[in-house]
Parts: sequence; structure tokens; C-alpha cells
Amino acid sequence: MKVTKSNWTLEEFNWDKIRMFYDRAADWLKDKCPYEDIEWALKNYVVEGIKTIDINRMIIKSAIDLITTENISWQIIAWRFMIKNLYKEWSRATWISVEEVYAPAYLPNLIHLYVEKWLYNSKITEIYSDEDILELAEYINPATDYEYNHWTVNMYIRRYLINREELWVRELPQHMYLVNAMFLGMPEKDEDRLEFVKKLYDATSKGEISLPTPTLLNARTPNSQLSSCFIMTPADDLRSIYHNIEGMAQISKNGWGIWVYAGNIRSKGSYIKWVKGLSGGVMPWIKVINDTAIAVNQMWKRAGAISITLDIFHRDIYDWLEMQTETGDVRNKAFDVFPAVSIPDLFMERMKARDKWTLFDPYEVEKVTWKRLQDHFWDEFVSFYEELEQDDRLTMKETTDALELFKTFLKTVTETWMPYTFFRDTVNRLNPNKHAWNIYCSNLCTEIAQNQSENTFILEEDDDWVITTKFQSGDTVICNLASINVAKVNTKEKLSEIVSIAMRTLDNVIDLNAYPIKETEISAKKYRAVGLGMMWLAQYFAENKLIYWSEDSIKKSDELFKNIAYYTLKASNQLAKERWPYPMFEWSEYSKGIAFWRNIKDDFSAELAYDIINSWVRFGYHSSPAPNTSTASVVGTTAGIVPIYKKYFVETNSIAPTVTVAPNLNPDNFWMYQEYVSIELWWVIDVVSTLQKWIDQSISFEWLINPAKTSPKDLFMYFIKAHEQWIKTVYYVRSQSLEVETCESCAG
Repeated sequence: MKVTKSNWTLEEFNWDKIRMFYDRAADWLKDKCPYEDIEWALKNYVVEGIKTIDINRMIIKSAIDLITTENISWQIIAWRFMIKNLYKEWSRATWISVEEVYAPAYLPNLIHLYVEKWLYNSKITEIYSDEDILELAEYINPATDYEYNHWTVNMYIRRYLINREELWVRELPQHMYLVNAMFLGMPEKDEDRLEFVKKLYDATSKGEISLPTPTLLNARTPNSQLSSCFIMTPADDLRSIYHNIEGMAQISKNGWGIWVYAGNIRSKGSYIKWVKGLSGGVMPWIKVINDTAIAVNQMWKRAGAISITLDIFHRDIYDWLEMQTETGDVRNKAFDVFPAVSIPDLFMERMKARDKWTLFDPYEVEKVTWKRLQDHFWDEFVSFYEELEQDDRLTMKETTDALELFKTFLKTVTETWMPYTFFRDTVNRLNPNKHAWNIYCSNLCTEIAQNQSENTFILEEDDDWVITTKFQSGDTVICNLASINVAKVNTKEKLSEIVSIAMRTLDNVIDLNAYPIKETEISAKKYRAVGLGMMWLAQYFAENKLIYWSEDSIKKSDELFKNIAYYTLKASNQLAKERWPYPMFEWSEYSKGIAFWRNIKDDFSAELAYDIINSWVRFGYHSSPAPNTSTASVVGTTAGIVPIYKKYFVETNSIAPTVTVAPNLNPDNFWMYQEYVSIELWWVIDVVSTLQKWIDQSISFEWLINPAKTSPKDLFMYFIKAHEQWIKTVYYVRSQSLEVETCESCAG
């Protein structure tokens, strides 16, 4: 039998060559991963004329197939072969020999070449001299490539490393991390820039800091779009709605996630030009948004998505809850958006009391009272809501049973895993910038909670009958994310170092970002909001011999997240001293010495409280743990802060299908890795509510329940417990596997 070499010549197939190649790669693992197992598996794939590169791929596939919880060493075999293949592919694309992989001398010329080919951002060569690039190239640590997992290398190849035309990769993992750090370090002072780049390179390449997918993909490219998602708030006005839809198209075409608050839009049967009954309500606009999500082409490297929130006191709520179910009017269906429901405290109280609930048309409420119900919270909401219930001028209000409405909500959750849940009073009660405005919904992955307001158009007519239109920009929220690896970064010394690097990087992201629409840039620089997340919590617990839901783990995580919060505020304060605070600081909770709804001096120190009150903070919002599904694969660890799905499972998403094993799984920590499906959700809520104390936005909190062990009453009580323990948002409520379309926006 013959094989085809890379130069298209044929030669005799030789098992001895494969054996020699395998022995060199396996090295000390040969006893745990015997060659005979690979040869036996490989015989199923070898055919006449097979390419040598395909033989290498089949060796990798065979090694992955052999991974078990009892022997995870096969994943080391897989990634060693993947790295060697990656080096060969890069060599063919660059014409640099494999022996010169990561040789410092060629990097300046390679960066210049990639700038000319529009693969790298031209600003890089404007800021960095060849001497600077050479110094940074000499700092690269090639050995870091051999610290990754096989699925990490797989993600690099399939998504993150730059390629072109023939799809050969044109950079290696350490190039990606270094050149990204160079781009993200451009705002630094000349004398400090190279040192910062080295620190950021170390932190990201070693997996101490995880950058979200948009930043990891785009930071070094001409397409410097670094943010994860956007929140838009259309007014109840035709021009505003279509302006926002056009903005959604501009954002969505680049693969970003979008969240829309629809609570301002009048309900079905409402007034149009003072004629009652003409309005089609919210649902027709949702279908337009749904079709926009389909029609606007996404960038091929990542999926985009649009989620939309409606208040549970809106008259269209029942149609809303049937948006993606198997029942109801097909004309009201929208299967390509992600619905969410905003719930006030009053509804939860009435629902538990089996009381009545009234639904309102927002247009009629504003027309009659000159106020908007959706702009009120806590006691003001209760007072205004009860006043509206007694107001006989309102002819469109409807009364329903609060418990029956909640049952409909739960039924929809059971059938579709959605809508997401947004506890509006809890979020706004803990809003550090409530002096400036309100928060009406979260983002696509439910961890962002920032002030938002609608864009408006104002018509003006002068004495010559000339009509001009002025556009008043509202607060269009933008998500700038990064995550700390708490499995590697958990001591005070390490937290102080890594959190400072992460916050400085996020600050640079705000200034370097390419904003798709102008109002997103205005809002970003008005609040300078960022979202520092934390991931690898399940791995941190397992490696420290802590059961995820135990009293010890809750106590330990409380202490850990308090330290993260302290160093986050400290870094924000230091950046404010150096670069000036965010414009909306005055009258904020921070200006009063309050963070996370408590006195900074009591929780942390009087010194930090004094510094913040007098020197202010750089960011209006600081923290928001995202789901991190994709980026967890990039750095080879557990995603987010929830328990692991399983110790071992085959992940079949479209980007990188592969076998996934709990990180560093071994006999010492095997039973410490608690699988989500076997843990009572009561306990997970306890953990997340403990962590939420130290987060100034929200946490992407996905629920995974076992349908065989979860009754309708259990699900009912889970939501009550989450609300009572001040959980701000709930993401998916899954009852099966994770093999579904994932949210890529905050990957996040």
C-alpha cells in the first residue's frame, strides 16, 4: 500500500515510521498510552493513497477516541500531534522552516508582511519599532504551547489563529497572544508599554486572564471590534424602532450579540393617532427583528444572536410567552430570537399570595398619567402600579391571576429553556449609578446590568419653514469583558497583580474599540463600564478538595470573591488617579463610599473608601461573570462559575467537536468534581447568591436540572429562592444536555 506525501509523491506505507514518530511524541507516556492501541485504531482508517497529513489527523482522532476518565493521558498524545501538525502547516504557509518555529529574528518582517496583507492592524507597526518587536519576540516562551489541552489547540486552529485563502494558519498560539497584547498595550505610555505587553502576554498565554472571543479574534486585526454584545432600547416611535433595527443589523453583521428592551412599545389593540385598536402590539416588531437576525449575514467565525426583554406587566405578555412554544398563533412565532421576561418584586409577592395581577398598555399609561410605569422601581413602582389599578381612565388594562401567569411562564421555560429571567427591582436596587438612570434588561448572556435609555428624534422648524431632525443619543450599552482564572489566581499577591493587568486591559479596550454605531461609543465613554468575570470555579473547588455546594466551599468562595472585588476597586481607583474617573462618578454610590450596596470602609478598608471618595474610580461598572463556554475551551478549563456538566462528555458543537474531560482529573480529585446534573439546584443557588454579593452587575447563571428528579413544584420554588436570595438574572434553564446552540457573544 502507498501513501501520498505533502509534495504529492508516493511511497510505500511503513508502520515502522509511524512507530518511531509516535515514540518520539509519546516520550514518557508510552506505558500509559501504548503504541499498539493507536495502531489497532489506525488500521480502521488507512487506505490506499492516503495522505501523510491525513495519517497524522487519524492518529489524533484515534488518541481522542481513547480518552477515558481512567486514562486522560491520551489527550496529551492528541495535542502533541496537533502541535506538530500546526507547526508544519504554519511552515508551509510562511515558508519558514519548522526548525525556526518562534525564532525571534523573523517576527518583525512577518508582522510587516501581515500588515501589508491586511491580516494585522497597521497601527501596530506605527507604534512599535522593529527593535521593540524583536525584544518582545525574544520574550516569547515556546514551551507554553505544550501546556495546552488538545481541545485548546483544536479551538486555536478552527477559530482563533489567522488564516487566509487556502486556510493554512499563518500564526502560532504565542504569536496570537503576543500581537494581541501589543495592540491592547498601545494606549500605554511609551516608557511603560513594553513592560505591560510582556505582563499581558504572560497572563493570557498562561491562561491566568481569559479574553472574550471578539477580543481574542480581532485585537490584532484591522477589524478591531473588541466588544461582546450590545443592549438597545427603542422608544415607542416608528423612527426610533427602525433606527434601532438598522443599528441591530450593523451590529449583527459582525457577529455580536444584541439585547433589546421592548417594554416601551405599545401593546396589541392600543392607539395609533388616537384611534384605539389599530396597534399590532409588540409581536409584529419582534418578527421584524427576528427576520433581521436571519437576513443579516454573520461573520463566519462566530454566531450572532438577538435577545428581547418584555415586562411581565405588559399587556402582550401572554403572546410573548408563547413566542417559541408549540401552541398559539403561528403568526406570533419568532424562533430565532431569545426571549426574556422582566419581573418586579410586587409580582413575586402577589404570585406567592395567589393574588391578582394587572397588565397595562404602556402607551395608554403614559398618555393618561404623563408617566411611565416601566421607569419606576421598588416602593415607587408599587405605589404607581396600585394607583393605575384604581384609575378608571385606563380602559385597556387587563386583570389576570398572578399564579396562573407564573405557571404559564414555567410551562414555557420547561418547553423551550427560556425565557431568561430579569429581576428588575433587585438589579436596580443594587445599581451603583441609579442617580443617572435605570436598568431595564440584561445582555444576551444575562451578566451585564448597566444604565440604558432610548434614542429619540426631535423635529425642529425655523422661521423659513425649514424642518431639521435632531438625533438625541440614549445610553446604548456595550459589553467589554475579560475573566480571571481563579484556579490559578487565588492568592492576594497574585490577585493584586492579575486583576490590575485585566482592568488596565479593559480600560484600553474602551479606547481602542471600533464601534459599529456612534451611540455605543458615547455610552462606553460616559460610564466606562467593563465586566471582569471569574471562571474555573469548579476546578478551583476540586483541586482544593472542596465539594461545590458544601459550607466550606461557600465560605472559601465568599472570601475569594471578596478579595477579587477589593483588588478590582483598587485597580479602578488607581486608574482614575492616573487617567481620570468616569464622567458620571459624581452622585454615584461610589462617590458616597458605597460598593456592592455596602460601605467600602466596612467591607474592605477605610483607606480604600477614602481613596475612592476623593480620587474616584475609573469605571462605572466593574464585574460580571460571563458563561465563557468557548473561551473555557481555549484555556482548557471549566466554564463560568457553575458546576461542571460532566467529568467526561463528547462536545458536538459546530466549531470544535471533541472529547472533553474535567481539567487535571485524577484519583485525588475525581470525586471532588461534582456534576451539575447530580447536584440539587438549591445548593447552586446558595453558592451563586454568595458570589453575587461581590459583583456590581450580574452573573450568567445557567440552571441545569434533572427532569426525572425535578417536579413542577421544585422549579416553582427554585425561582422563589433565587428571587429571595437576590439573584439578579437567570440564563437558560436546561433539562437535558448542553448540545445546543451556544451563546457566542460573551464566550463570551
